[in-house]
Amino acid sequence: MQIPEEIEFMSQTWSIRSATARELTDCLGLCDPQTNTIIVYPGLPDSVMTQTLMHELVHLIEITLNQCLTEQQVDTVALGLIHLFRANPGLLTLLERPE
Repeated sequence: MQIPEEIEFMSQTWSIRSATARELTDCLGLCDPQTNTIIVYPGLPDSVMTQTLMHELVHLIEITLNQCLTEQQVDTVALGLIHLFRANPGLLTLLERPE
């Protein structure tokens, strides 16, 4: 699975990288607003990596927009977005910028 090393959200650049040894001890991912970095556990199966990355991206949105969601709410929104876009790939075309 190819994950971008950098993304932009609301005029902020965020890095995405694999965790180093012992960096993540009790979770599969982390969204660090201090360094604008998303860290994910390396070597996860694609389905788990997708869920983990989407979960951390929802945290990114939550943090940037000053929301306060529980971990369960973040996980539910992430799972819902994955299923929504997989079942309706045409929705993504609505987001494309006109040339």
